[in-house]
Amino acid sequence: MAVKAEPKITVERWEKMDDFESFFPMLKGMLEAIYGDAKRGLKIYEERYDAINYYKYYRARPNSYLLVVKNERGEPIGFLYVRRKRNHTYLYDIYVKPEYRRRGVAKRLIEELERLAGKPIRADTHEGALKAFERLGFKVLKDYWEDGVHWFLIEKD
Repeated sequence: MAVKAEPKITVERWEKMDDFESFFPMLKGMLEAIYGDAKRGLKIYEERYDAINYYKYYRARPNSYLLVVKNERGEPIGFLYVRRKRNHTYLYDIYVKPEYRRRGVAKRLIEELERLAGKPIRADTHEGALKAFERLGFKVLKDYWEDGVHWFLIEKD
């Protein structure tokens, strides 16, 4: 199997939502990967968390970080969103476009997150992304089911 070259990328911390039009397809892609259907995922995210509006009107706070990774053409190819809590950083969302996966993009996002917000990092992830998180050094603390999805509470210290 040929190894894909690491892309030339930049990671930016967005202080506000700079480009929702480019961001929204990534959010839909993340929700489709989790729930198997973007429409179902958007409905859950909107009803439970008002997350679409949260991202659409995002403004950074001192303890919140929206990191967006862009390719060499300046196009968004992935993102993560976290908040620093009292004793850990909680990773709410992370997504890398499929054609950029297994090429070091998520690793760069996590490294930048560690630099900005610190460890330990905790997250809840679905079964489909668990192996990727384990490759990044995360360990499973517990698992549970919600909305028909097998979730794992994970941590990197």
